[in-house]
Amino acid sequence: MLRLKRRSSLVAAASVFAALYAVLGAVPISRLVLGQGNFLTASNFVAPLAGMLFGPLVGGLSAIVGDVIDSGAGYVSLSGTGLSVLAADVATVVTAGLAFSGRRTAAAGALVLILVVYWLDPLSVLFVGSIPFTWLHMLSLAVLIPLLFLEGRGVVSKLNPAFVTGVTFAALMCGQLTGTEVGQNLAVRVYGVLSVQDWRNLVPVFFPLYPIERVFFTAVGSLISLPVLRALSQRRGSPPSKRPIHSAEGTF
Repeated sequence: MLRLKRRSSLVAAASVFAALYAVLGAVPISRLVLGQGNFLTASNFVAPLAGMLFGPLVGGLSAIVGDVIDSGAGYVSLSGTGLSVLAADVATVVTAGLAFSGRRTAAAGALVLILVVYWLDPLSVLFVGSIPFTWLHMLSLAVLIPLLFLEGRGVVSKLNPAFVTGVTFAALMCGQLTGTEVGQNLAVRVYGVLSVQDWRNLVPVFFPLYPIERVFFTAVGSLISLPVLRALSQRRGSPPSKRPIHSAEGTF
Protein backbone atom coordinates (compact mmCIF):
# COMPACT_ATOMS: atom_id res chain seq x y z
CA MET A 1 0.00 0.00 0.00
CA LEU A 2 2.85 2.37 0.86
CA ARG A 3 4.47 1.63 -2.50
CA LEU A 4 1.17 2.33 -4.26
CA LYS A 5 0.76 5.64 -2.41
CA ARG A 6 4.31 6.62 -3.29
CA ARG A 7 3.69 5.89 -6.97
CA SER A 8 0.44 7.82 -6.87
CA SER A 9 2.24 10.79 -5.33
CA LEU A 10 4.95 10.53 -8.00
CA VAL A 11 2.41 10.54 -10.83
CA ALA A 12 0.47 13.42 -9.25
CA ALA A 13 3.64 15.48 -8.86
CA ALA A 14 4.67 14.65 -12.45
CA SER A 15 1.26 15.84 -13.65
CA VAL A 16 1.78 19.19 -11.92
CA PHE A 17 5.26 19.34 -13.44
CA ALA A 18 3.77 18.66 -16.89
CA ALA A 19 1.58 21.73 -16.45
CA LEU A 20 4.65 23.80 -15.52
CA TYR A 21 6.48 22.33 -18.51
CA ALA A 22 3.60 23.37 -20.76
CA VAL A 23 3.60 26.92 -19.39
CA LEU A 24 7.34 27.27 -20.01
CA GLY A 25 6.82 25.75 -23.46
CA ALA A 26 4.85 28.86 -24.36
CA VAL A 27 7.93 31.06 -23.82
CA PRO A 28 10.06 31.14 -27.01
CA ILE A 29 13.83 31.46 -26.75
CA SER A 30 15.16 30.84 -30.26
CA ARG A 31 13.69 29.55 -33.52
CA LEU A 32 14.37 25.98 -34.56
CA VAL A 33 15.87 25.33 -37.99
CA LEU A 34 13.77 22.17 -38.29
CA GLY A 35 10.52 21.48 -36.51
CA GLN A 36 7.91 23.29 -38.62
CA GLY A 37 8.47 26.82 -37.36
CA ASN A 38 8.73 25.80 -33.70
CA PHE A 39 10.95 27.50 -31.16
CA LEU A 40 13.35 26.29 -28.54
CA THR A 41 11.45 27.34 -25.44
CA ALA A 42 11.99 27.87 -21.73
CA SER A 43 10.82 24.28 -21.14
CA ASN A 44 14.37 23.25 -22.09
CA PHE A 45 15.51 24.75 -18.80
CA VAL A 46 13.55 22.17 -16.79
CA ALA A 47 13.55 19.16 -19.15
CA PRO A 48 16.58 17.54 -17.45
CA LEU A 49 15.04 18.28 -14.04
CA ALA A 50 11.94 16.30 -15.03
CA GLY A 51 14.12 13.23 -15.49
CA MET A 52 16.10 13.89 -12.32
CA LEU A 53 12.95 14.17 -10.22
CA PHE A 54 10.69 11.53 -11.74
CA GLY A 55 12.96 9.12 -13.60
CA PRO A 56 13.05 8.24 -17.31
CA LEU A 57 9.53 6.82 -17.60
CA VAL A 58 7.36 9.18 -15.55
CA GLY A 59 9.57 12.16 -16.41
CA GLY A 60 9.39 11.33 -20.10
CA LEU A 61 5.61 11.08 -19.90
CA SER A 62 5.41 14.47 -18.17
CA ALA A 63 7.37 16.01 -21.07
CA ILE A 64 5.07 14.36 -23.60
CA VAL A 65 1.98 15.63 -21.78
CA GLY A 66 3.48 19.12 -21.60
CA ASP A 67 4.22 19.13 -25.33
CA VAL A 68 0.74 17.84 -26.15
CA ILE A 69 -0.81 20.62 -24.05
CA ASP A 70 1.31 23.19 -25.89
CA SER A 71 0.29 21.65 -29.20
CA GLY A 72 -3.39 21.93 -28.29
CA ALA A 73 -2.86 25.55 -27.24
CA GLY A 74 -1.12 26.34 -30.53
CA TYR A 75 2.30 27.08 -29.01
CA VAL A 76 4.00 24.16 -30.73
CA SER A 77 3.26 22.00 -33.76
CA LEU A 78 3.74 18.28 -33.31
CA SER A 79 2.71 17.44 -36.86
CA GLY A 80 5.13 16.85 -39.71
CA THR A 81 8.71 17.78 -38.88
CA GLY A 82 7.48 19.20 -35.57
CA LEU A 83 7.72 15.66 -34.18
CA SER A 84 11.45 16.33 -33.88
CA VAL A 85 10.63 18.63 -30.95
CA LEU A 86 8.91 15.82 -29.08
CA ALA A 87 11.75 13.41 -29.82
CA ALA A 88 14.34 15.89 -28.54
CA ASP A 89 12.41 16.62 -25.35
CA VAL A 90 11.87 12.95 -24.52
CA ALA A 91 15.52 12.07 -25.20
CA THR A 92 16.65 14.88 -22.87
CA VAL A 93 14.40 13.80 -20.02
CA VAL A 94 15.11 10.09 -20.39
CA THR A 95 18.90 10.59 -20.41
CA ALA A 96 18.80 12.67 -17.22
CA GLY A 97 16.36 10.22 -15.66
CA LEU A 98 18.60 7.25 -16.37
CA ALA A 99 21.61 9.01 -14.83
CA PHE A 100 19.74 9.99 -11.66
CA SER A 101 18.00 6.65 -11.14
CA GLY A 102 21.28 4.74 -11.10
CA ARG A 103 21.15 3.38 -14.63
CA ARG A 104 24.60 4.72 -15.42
CA THR A 105 25.46 2.46 -18.36
CA ALA A 106 22.11 3.17 -19.99
CA ALA A 107 22.54 6.93 -19.48
CA ALA A 108 25.89 6.98 -21.25
CA GLY A 109 24.61 4.40 -23.74
CA ALA A 110 21.74 6.65 -24.79
CA LEU A 111 24.16 9.33 -25.92
CA VAL A 112 26.48 6.79 -27.56
CA LEU A 113 23.53 5.25 -29.40
CA ILE A 114 22.30 8.49 -30.92
CA LEU A 115 25.87 9.43 -31.88
CA VAL A 116 26.28 6.13 -33.74
CA VAL A 117 22.87 6.42 -35.40
CA TYR A 118 23.70 9.95 -36.54
CA TRP A 119 27.16 8.98 -37.83
CA LEU A 120 25.73 6.05 -39.82
CA ASP A 121 22.88 8.02 -41.39
CA PRO A 122 23.79 9.00 -44.99
CA LEU A 123 21.85 12.25 -44.53
CA SER A 124 24.06 13.40 -41.68
CA VAL A 125 26.63 16.13 -42.15
CA LEU A 126 29.63 14.73 -40.32
CA PHE A 127 31.98 17.69 -40.72
CA VAL A 128 31.53 21.42 -41.13
CA GLY A 129 34.83 22.42 -42.65
CA SER A 130 37.32 20.43 -40.62
CA ILE A 131 35.24 20.39 -37.42
CA PRO A 132 33.03 17.38 -36.54
CA PHE A 133 29.38 18.40 -36.29
CA THR A 134 29.07 16.33 -33.11
CA TRP A 135 32.11 17.77 -31.32
CA LEU A 136 30.09 19.17 -28.42
CA HIS A 137 28.06 15.97 -28.08
CA MET A 138 31.28 13.97 -27.79
CA LEU A 139 32.57 16.45 -25.23
CA SER A 140 29.42 16.04 -23.15
CA LEU A 141 29.90 12.26 -23.23
CA ALA A 142 33.52 12.68 -22.11
CA VAL A 143 32.23 14.77 -19.18
CA LEU A 144 29.36 12.43 -18.31
CA ILE A 145 31.21 9.11 -18.15
CA PRO A 146 33.74 10.09 -15.42
CA LEU A 147 31.00 11.76 -13.38
CA LEU A 148 28.81 8.64 -13.54
CA PHE A 149 31.81 6.53 -12.51
CA LEU A 150 32.65 8.82 -9.59
CA GLU A 151 29.02 8.96 -8.46
CA GLY A 152 28.80 5.17 -8.60
CA ARG A 153 31.92 4.94 -6.42
CA GLY A 154 30.46 7.42 -3.93
CA VAL A 155 33.12 10.05 -4.62
CA VAL A 156 30.55 12.63 -5.72
CA SER A 157 26.88 12.80 -4.81
CA LYS A 158 23.94 13.45 -7.06
CA LEU A 159 23.65 16.85 -5.40
CA ASN A 160 27.17 17.81 -6.39
CA PRO A 161 27.05 20.86 -8.72
CA ALA A 162 29.47 19.17 -11.12
CA PHE A 163 27.26 16.08 -11.33
CA VAL A 164 24.05 18.04 -11.86
CA THR A 165 25.69 20.25 -14.49
CA GLY A 166 27.33 17.33 -16.27
CA VAL A 167 24.08 15.36 -16.47
CA THR A 168 22.18 18.44 -17.61
CA PHE A 169 24.78 19.09 -20.31
CA ALA A 170 24.78 15.51 -21.61
CA ALA A 171 21.00 15.21 -21.50
CA LEU A 172 20.52 18.41 -23.50
CA MET A 173 23.12 17.32 -26.06
CA CYS A 174 21.42 13.94 -26.43
CA GLY A 175 18.14 15.76 -26.99
CA GLN A 176 19.68 18.13 -29.54
CA LEU A 177 21.18 15.33 -31.63
CA THR A 178 18.02 13.21 -31.39
CA GLY A 179 15.95 16.15 -32.61
CA THR A 180 18.40 16.76 -35.46
CA GLU A 181 18.39 13.10 -36.50
CA VAL A 182 14.59 12.82 -36.43
CA GLY A 183 14.14 16.23 -38.04
CA GLN A 184 16.48 15.62 -40.95
CA ASN A 185 14.79 12.34 -41.79
CA LEU A 186 11.29 13.82 -41.58
CA ALA A 187 12.28 16.89 -43.63
CA VAL A 188 14.17 15.04 -46.37
CA ARG A 189 12.97 11.44 -46.51
CA VAL A 190 9.40 11.58 -45.23
CA TYR A 191 7.90 14.93 -46.21
CA GLY A 192 10.37 16.14 -48.84
CA VAL A 193 10.45 19.64 -47.38
CA LEU A 194 14.18 19.81 -48.10
CA SER A 195 16.39 18.10 -50.64
CA VAL A 196 19.56 16.39 -49.48
CA GLN A 197 21.61 19.28 -50.84
CA ASP A 198 19.32 21.87 -49.22
CA TRP A 199 19.88 20.19 -45.87
CA ARG A 200 23.64 20.01 -46.33
CA ASN A 201 23.73 23.69 -47.23
CA LEU A 202 21.66 24.55 -44.15
CA VAL A 203 23.74 22.74 -41.53
CA PRO A 204 26.74 25.14 -41.64
CA VAL A 205 24.34 28.03 -40.99
CA PHE A 206 23.20 26.77 -37.57
CA PHE A 207 26.38 24.86 -36.70
CA PRO A 208 27.94 27.84 -34.84
CA LEU A 209 24.67 28.53 -33.02
CA TYR A 210 23.76 25.23 -31.39
CA PRO A 211 26.75 25.21 -28.96
CA ILE A 212 25.78 28.68 -27.74
CA GLU A 213 22.17 27.58 -27.22
CA ARG A 214 23.10 24.35 -25.44
CA VAL A 215 25.64 25.97 -23.13
CA PHE A 216 23.04 28.62 -22.25
CA PHE A 217 20.36 26.00 -21.54
CA THR A 218 22.87 23.96 -19.52
CA ALA A 219 23.86 26.94 -17.37
CA VAL A 220 20.29 28.06 -16.65
CA GLY A 221 18.98 24.51 -16.28
CA SER A 222 21.70 23.64 -13.76
CA LEU A 223 21.04 26.81 -11.75
CA ILE A 224 17.37 25.81 -11.55
CA SER A 225 17.86 22.10 -10.91
CA LEU A 226 20.46 22.21 -8.15
CA PRO A 227 18.50 24.25 -5.56
CA VAL A 228 15.31 22.30 -6.33
CA LEU A 229 17.05 18.96 -5.79
CA ARG A 230 18.73 20.18 -2.62
CA ALA A 231 15.51 21.60 -1.21
CA LEU A 232 13.65 18.34 -1.83
CA SER A 233 16.52 16.33 -0.34
CA GLN A 234 16.55 18.48 2.83
CA ARG A 235 12.78 18.27 3.09
CA ARG A 236 13.04 14.49 3.18
CA GLY A 237 15.65 14.69 5.91
CA SER A 238 18.75 13.98 3.86
CA PRO A 239 21.70 16.34 4.47
CA PRO A 240 23.02 18.15 1.39
CA SER A 241 26.19 16.08 1.47
CA LYS A 242 24.24 12.86 1.03
CA ARG A 243 22.61 11.47 -2.06
CA PRO A 244 18.97 12.46 -2.49
CA ILE A 245 16.39 9.89 -1.59
CA HIS A 246 15.05 8.42 -4.79
CA SER A 247 12.49 5.86 -5.85
CA ALA A 248 13.02 3.23 -8.51
CA GLU A 249 11.99 5.83 -11.05
CA GLY A 250 13.61 9.05 -9.89
CA THR A 251 14.78 11.22 -7.05
CA PHE A 252 11.42 12.65 -6.09
